[in-house]
Amino acid sequence: MKRFATLFIFLATLGTLVKPVFADDAAARAIASKLIDMTRGKESIRAGFDTVINGVISNMQAHGLPQAGVDEIKAAVDKWYSSEINFEDIRPKMIDAYVKDFSADELKQILDFYKTPVGQKAINEMPDVMRQGAVIAQDYTKEKIPDLNTALTPILAKYRDQMQGGPSDGSSGGAPPASAPAPPGN
Repeated sequence: MKRFATLFIFLATLGTLVKPVFADDAAARAIASKLIDMTRGKESIRAGFDTVINGVISNMQAHGLPQAGVDEIKAAVDKWYSSEINFEDIRPKMIDAYVKDFSADELKQILDFYKTPVGQKAINEMPDVMRQGAVIAQDYTKEKIPDLNTALTPILAKYRDQMQGGPSDGSSGGAPPASAPAPPGN
């Protein structure tokens, strides 16, 4: 009986230690969900997706895709996104990301900031600032690509046959040597 009493006290004590962690986690998750809504998480996901797709489409246009093709691709992507992407499937993972790095108190402070005029301005303006930053980085990197290509060309040439599934001995690959017997049936 004494062992049972000791076990009971141990479990009761453990329970008082565990509950605050779960309570804090639940509070953090609730606040994170509010943050996602306040910062327009659903719209941000779509805007990010559209930015990537528009970059791909611009690249296709640069390689000759006519406007009719652009319009068809955009319509197909929009239809697919609308029918296949459910933000509520993404929300729990976004909440996980918040609570992994922030406590409930920190999330509350962030939420309080976003309620201020500067916080509201940040919500409204930061997506555009981030897009501008991405374009700046892309344009800057684009200028540097020729130098990267120069550095990579000899490396890729060295491994070309292996990459194409050919022999690694440096031979031309593909065709059997002249002395190899012909396959049966020829």
